[in-house]
Amino acid sequence: MKFGNETRGLWLRTRYREGQFEGEAALLVYDDESFSDLMVSGDIKEVFERRASTANIFVAVPFVINQQCREALKVGSAVQRAASYLSGKSGNIYLIELHKHEDSDALDAKACSLHWDATTQETKFGEPVSIESSLREGWLFYLFDSTEGLVVAPAGVHFRKSSHKHTTTFLRAANALTSSAGCGILAFFALSQLGRRIPKRVFVDTAPLLSLAFALMRVARSHGIWQDDVPARSFSSYGGLKQVGRLSASDIILVSASTSGSLAQELIKQGARRESLATFYFLGTKGAPRPEGVLCDLTAAANRTYGYQAVVNYPANDCKLCKSEYLLAELEGDQFLLQERQHRLLRVLKKTQSGEARIVLTELCKSDALKVVLRTDTDLKNPVIVDENQLLLSPSIRSDFVRLMRRYCPQPLALVVRVNIAEHQIRSLVIEAGVKATFDAATIIDWPELPSQKRLHKGAAVLVIFGSLSSHTQARSVNASLRGVIDEGNVAYLSALTLASSPEQYQDLKMFLGYGERGLETFTYRDARRLALPGGFGQTNSWEAELDLLNLLATSHGSDDLENRRNALASTATARGDIFLSGKNGPLAIQRDFVYLDTRDGTEGISQADVFAVVLNLLCASRSADRELATKAASPSDLVELTQSVYGHVLISPVTFLNYNDAVLKASVLRAARPSELMYEVDESHSTHMAEIIQAELSAWDAGTGEALPEMLLAIATQRLRVREIERLTIRRKAIAAGLPPLLAALAQAIPS
Repeated sequence: MKFGNETRGLWLRTRYREGQFEGEAALLVYDDESFSDLMVSGDIKEVFERRASTANIFVAVPFVINQQCREALKVGSAVQRAASYLSGKSGNIYLIELHKHEDSDALDAKACSLHWDATTQETKFGEPVSIESSLREGWLFYLFDSTEGLVVAPAGVHFRKSSHKHTTTFLRAANALTSSAGCGILAFFALSQLGRRIPKRVFVDTAPLLSLAFALMRVARSHGIWQDDVPARSFSSYGGLKQVGRLSASDIILVSASTSGSLAQELIKQGARRESLATFYFLGTKGAPRPEGVLCDLTAAANRTYGYQAVVNYPANDCKLCKSEYLLAELEGDQFLLQERQHRLLRVLKKTQSGEARIVLTELCKSDALKVVLRTDTDLKNPVIVDENQLLLSPSIRSDFVRLMRRYCPQPLALVVRVNIAEHQIRSLVIEAGVKATFDAATIIDWPELPSQKRLHKGAAVLVIFGSLSSHTQARSVNASLRGVIDEGNVAYLSALTLASSPEQYQDLKMFLGYGERGLETFTYRDARRLALPGGFGQTNSWEAELDLLNLLATSHGSDDLENRRNALASTATARGDIFLSGKNGPLAIQRDFVYLDTRDGTEGISQADVFAVVLNLLCASRSADRELATKAASPSDLVELTQSVYGHVLISPVTFLNYNDAVLKASVLRAARPSELMYEVDESHSTHMAEIIQAELSAWDAGTGEALPEMLLAIATQRLRVREIERLTIRRKAIAAGLPPLLAALAQAIPS
């Protein structure tokens, strides 16, 4: 640490509440082998100039034996200078020494008081006394904290540690090892805990701790405890436990940091002695006991003047942060390589929607083909499903699909594989296409029957018909099964409607289905319509999250509206209407000037599911630079879908909620967006803007507007939408005080406090 313009020893400080060392205690650590009184004298002056409240000063010289330190301090001005500063504070100056037990291998770090004798003009030494563990831990906490050893993930990011647990905090003990003085004092206290038994080997859990292992050897040799150095190696934490093999009772193991003590337990299972294992830093989890062998407990406690709040760890298979779409940063060695993240905005404009998408969505709307998936506990994994029967009731889609069948049906046809379309629909289409004679000679099967299908003759013609190709995995499975049915076959894939989340995904599908032994276009793939829609909910279905919350609220906030909504969600898998919470004036509905659909015939037939699908499509297009599915990237940057990464976070622009006047559109954005895209807490200005929009909806409720308020309160309560804590608490307080209807009042109470 720097004192003035010179670099001297390491200065650690803590405040001690009770005991003989009560008050602020400074520890001066020196890594010099040529230790002198002059060094200490200058640093004592610096300490009191900077920290006049210092009550006690301790001196530690880890690499120099006790007697040599005493001789250096016996004659000189250091103790005399300290006495003049400390005379009115009942404080003292102490030398920390390593003492051996006569009848055991134990070692003690003790403090020996130093007194200036004015008569003899020299320093007198008191009887060594033990140092309370909380004083030692206070100094080591300061070393850890001043070197920024606690790494907190940026907003929207969390860590996966080598233990496979997920968390937002990580202990980087290597930061405390950036000086030989820091390594020396850690090694000094570690050795006093481990004792003077000579080890066979020294193991450390991460490579940076090798410097600490060498410091430990140097301290031990300097104090005559070990005669020679011993081999030291890193086993790379949990990942290297198997390579360590069976540990010997004479091995010393140094663990850098822990939040559970589980690594130490694993090492003990492999033969390590508890007394030969030291964990330098520990930050507890709530309710977890402190493990044995810890040098410094970083956890805040009522009887301490220092400490961090307990850490929260999540299991990898049930991580709350993963479910909230926090980016997962992997551990590389002992580092999470993160830099300041940029925040980019998704902007949804009129030009975002392609002309092709508007036509397709209008056709689907008029045929009532779209339904929203409310529960993924069924086989329905996409956010929106398409009813193939309703889809083919659209005259324009049906006629174009019939044309494809007429034009691309391979002959002579041996096999027809239907996917998501009924056989009677196919036979009806065949008649309209005028290819009945071709189909009469073919066998029609459903796609799950393919694996049991008899092998066809070489070069046989096969037609695969999709009513709606929404699962690319399913399409690839069909393709793979066909390869075991025919050799050098003439295969055509026809789809009435193909869904893909991006142009790249669409191009990949076409290439995969068309590729064969003759390269590209070996097989034929054609579709009557295509539309950009996301391919799966994953863990982000907002209706399931809503039902989980309502089930919790039902026990303490019962109301008719809550029960009705709860029962409706529990009993419905898919729906076209009543998918959003109603506003003050009833169910949310679109206005006549809705530009994303053709509304010349009115808006009565436009369901909430149709509006939700429109917004899904807009977000897909926006993430792909507003490109149509069939277009190729104009530049390499277009190939990168806008999504969060280690280097940047993508948010839906808060302006979107201002530009969309209709509450049903705001509700659709809240439900259709990825949770990471509503994580406004990562940016102060965007969080403030979004909070103002929500509060404006709250203020407008009494005036008969603010129709989107129920959905906004729900989004915050389920933590789908996140703003900074100060703004979230303000929204909660105002919503609770607003006298809202029972269901909304319950949602306000459910906003995390």
